[in-house]
Amino acid sequence: MRRAYLWSTLCTAVLLPLLAVLAVQAVQEPEPAGMGVIVLREARALVSDATTPPAGLASAPLRRLPLSRQAGESSAIWLAFTLPPATDRPESLALAYKPGLSAYLDGVALAAGPGDSAGTQEHFVLGHQRWVLELLPGLHRQSPAQVLQLRLAAPGPSGAGLEAPLLGPPDAVQALDAGRRHWQLLRAATALGGVLVAAFLALVARTRRDEPIYALSALHVALLALLLSPYVLPDQPLPSPWWRMLLDAADLGAKLLLVVICARLANAWSPWLRRLLWTVAAVGLPLDLLAAALGWSWGRFDQPWPWWALGSRALLFALAWSLALRALRERGTAATWGTALLVGFSASTWAWVSLSVLVLDRPVVDANALAHAGWVAWVALLLLRHFNDGARRERQLRERLAQELEQRRRELEAVFAAHAQAERERAASEQRRRLLQDLHDGLGARLLSVRLRAPQLDATALAEALDECLLEMRLSVDTLAQDDGDLGVLLGSWRQRIDPVLRSAGCAMDWRVVHAPQLRCLLGGGALELVRGLQELTSNALRHGGAQHLIVATEASDQAVTVWLLDDGRGMPADAHLGQGRRSVMQRAERLGGAVSWHSPAPPHWALAGPGTAVAWRLPLS
Repeated sequence: MRRAYLWSTLCTAVLLPLLAVLAVQAVQEPEPAGMGVIVLREARALVSDATTPPAGLASAPLRRLPLSRQAGESSAIWLAFTLPPATDRPESLALAYKPGLSAYLDGVALAAGPGDSAGTQEHFVLGHQRWVLELLPGLHRQSPAQVLQLRLAAPGPSGAGLEAPLLGPPDAVQALDAGRRHWQLLRAATALGGVLVAAFLALVARTRRDEPIYALSALHVALLALLLSPYVLPDQPLPSPWWRMLLDAADLGAKLLLVVICARLANAWSPWLRRLLWTVAAVGLPLDLLAAALGWSWGRFDQPWPWWALGSRALLFALAWSLALRALRERGTAATWGTALLVGFSASTWAWVSLSVLVLDRPVVDANALAHAGWVAWVALLLLRHFNDGARRERQLRERLAQELEQRRRELEAVFAAHAQAERERAASEQRRRLLQDLHDGLGARLLSVRLRAPQLDATALAEALDECLLEMRLSVDTLAQDDGDLGVLLGSWRQRIDPVLRSAGCAMDWRVVHAPQLRCLLGGGALELVRGLQELTSNALRHGGAQHLIVATEASDQAVTVWLLDDGRGMPADAHLGQGRRSVMQRAERLGGAVSWHSPAPPHWALAGPGTAVAWRLPLS
């Protein structure tokens, strides 16, 4: 069942383009006789380079039109048509030719057609130029039977040709010529549309450099527009043979790119295909350029080049069509159906027109412009859809990434909150441990000492000892309340507790605390380390230094805050050994990530009364 469906699909995709080509070729123009138009299908023909009707033209042999001459023939050809009797109404004479034409009536020059100038035979012309002559009664048709003589210029690089002239009422001639004008309009619209589509795809390719299909399609559509330009431009923009060389190279390049685009749309791009196309380009491009430079004709099959040119194009069309059918076999979507049908129509149209014009030498409807127009529109539609799909996928991806990022943010916030809670619990546990150890080593030791010395102490001494124990306990409790690392609050709390002790010892305090930021090192147990250290330093100043004046100050730098504790006591002897108190303060400073230093005598700028001692405790900002 599956195989039968595939075969029916492929047969349909092959037959529909062939039927479309036959339908286009079967479109008939209105019958000239029914519209009062006479078709001049026979003329006497004489090959001659004469600039006026030659004498032997009247007896020359008859020849059927349309007339086609291949490049390489170096002489012009004269044709003589016997016109029917004149009427009393205006008549139009419609001529379709290439590359140049001059018209005479009974040997009297009427005019030279567009494009008939010196050197016209060197121009590369695709299609036929249109020329309509108005034959007014009494001006041109003065005798019952007249002879129209036409001089068709020598074939240029694209050959020479003349279709059967049309003679009849102007309205009827214009109506018969409307079909040709429609094809010309289609070619012009396709060329202009191709330029616009190529520009759009080039802009898209700049932003989507990860997808080469846009750049390849832009180049392909631009080449198709270039191939249609000879039908639109009034004259070739480059001198011969450069113009034909450019067009032949563009023709080969367009068909190579058609294969590449079909392969990429079918997801069939492979190394062997890339090597094959590079081989065809490496061999075919120099041959095409040489043939164009030497003026070889596409219709001269006595030479090897036309066989190669038509064979290579046929191979590329067959390869592109097979790739499109392969994509259709694998995925029967609207995109693969449209691609297969349009590639098949392009290949079938090219084969029909090439076979008819170049091999059989018979007139046909040149529907290549219709194939180009359909392909340009389809590529633009496909890539626009592809671009929109890509934009939609990117938008969905951004939304999904945003959701994942939001989910990840919430997870990280939850992890951070749990980590912060665990850190707070750990810090609280560590603080409790240090507090218990401090109470055990400090307050416990003092209470034990008071207990042992109680029988020898009087009431005053006992009260002082108990006050010191209470101070120990209050300082420990104060540090528990400070959990944000605020140095100013911590020093203020310490000052409030230590100030009564200083007054009872007869020592005045000079408070110069200015810089007191929040410090990370004071979080958790850091506050207790600093307070215990300051308590030890104050006790040393009172007991050992006999200080009467104490200065507490702070200084800030880019990396640290320094807490100064200065007294006006006796100072430290030069040979003072490092006792347990100083060692304990140094260890506390190191645990806070800072350092402590002693200066005796104190720096002179502090203006102390005695030699004194200055202690600088450095606390890091980070």
